[in-house]
Parts: sequence; structure tokens; C-alpha cells
Amino acid sequence: TEYLPVDPIQAMRTGAAHRVPLIVGTNADEARLFTRFLKLLPTTERSIERLFTQTEPDVRQRITSVYPGYPSPAACVRLGGDFIFGSSIWQIAPAHSKHVPTYVYRYDYAPPTLRWSGMGATHATELFAVFDVYGSAVGKLLTAGVDARSARRVTDDVQGRWLSFARSGVPKRDWPRYVPDERAVLILDRRSRVEYDPHAERRLAWEAFAPAAH
Repeated sequence: TEYLPVDPIQAMRTGAAHRVPLIVGTNADEARLFTRFLKLLPTTERSIERLFTQTEPDVRQRITSVYPGYPSPAACVRLGGDFIFGSSIWQIAPAHSKHVPTYVYRYDYAPPTLRWSGMGATHATELFAVFDVYGSAVGKLLTAGVDARSARRVTDDVQGRWLSFARSGVPKRDWPRYVPDERAVLILDRRSRVEYDPHAERRLAWEAFAPAAH
């Protein structure tokens, strides 16, 4: 409480948080990293059911029902990623956007080696584009010699938007602000595109749980 006297999301809702433009987002396969390293997230049926121990049965059912195939391993990994990352974005973005321009992205790009390894666009892989890792020797290994052109395109896109945002507070004009009535999300991939309220059913299901408050 000495350093965070108010819950950060509550501060955003009331406008008490510092009013600066914000870019915030998730990766398409956030939790896959945590199935092999840093096993901190609930990504198995056992850990997920333990998470819901103190949860009303109807809330648990509402959440698990929006992950087709639950408790399959793939569904568990998606649920675990949303528990920490997706649900946080679904609270932060509408709260902060009430007071200041807010932009939301989802990073979907993954070169062949990451797809073949089963990691996909997992947590922190957007940093490969932010810091131009794909232009390095390591990056060339990641693209396996067949995806270098798309990696360059994604890197240029991400860096151009981040630099534009740093200079002007606007990450290029084709990225709409996030507002609760539309919930625009920029999908960063081989060809970037805007989607409106992607995974709405998952967003709505987590509203009753509010993991950021737990």
C-alpha cells in the first residue's frame, strides 16, 4: 500500500492514473511459454480447477464453456493465458480509454521455427520485432531461411508504429483508438488488420471473475 495505495485498474477507471496515451496488448499464444518454462500460470486441468476452488459453479461453467474442448491441453493453455493476460487487457483498455487515447494490439506473428516448436506467438515474442532481433544471426535461425521477408515486414510495421507513438502519441492513423463501444484491436501479423472485439465471448465470460482483483 505504500507504493500502490489504489488498485491500478481502479485508478484508471476514476481517472486518478497518470493520463498519458497507452499502447497495451497481448500475444496470440501467451501461455505456451509457461507450459515449458516459468510454470507460473494455470495451464492444466488440475491447476485450473484449483484456481476455481473458491469460485461459484456458474462462474466456473461460464468461463470454461467458452474454451471449446476444455479440458483438452490446447483449451487449458488458452484459458491460462486469458486468466493473466487477456482478462487484464479487457479491464485496462476500457478503464484507461475513458480518459486518454488508448490503443490495443494482439501480436499473432510467429516464424516457422516457433510454430514447429509449438510455441507460436507466445509471451514476449513481440520483442523480436520491437528490437529487430530478426535482423540478427539469431533472427535468421528463427525464420529458418523461409520467412525472412515477412519477419522484416512485421519488424518494420511494429517499429514504425512504436516510434510514431513515441513521437506523437498516435501509432499511425490506421490504428483506431480503443473505445468501449467498438473495442478496436490491431492484429499484428504478416498482414496487419483491425478486428473489433475479438474473442468477445471470452471477454464477457471473465467479467464475473475479475482476476486482477484476486
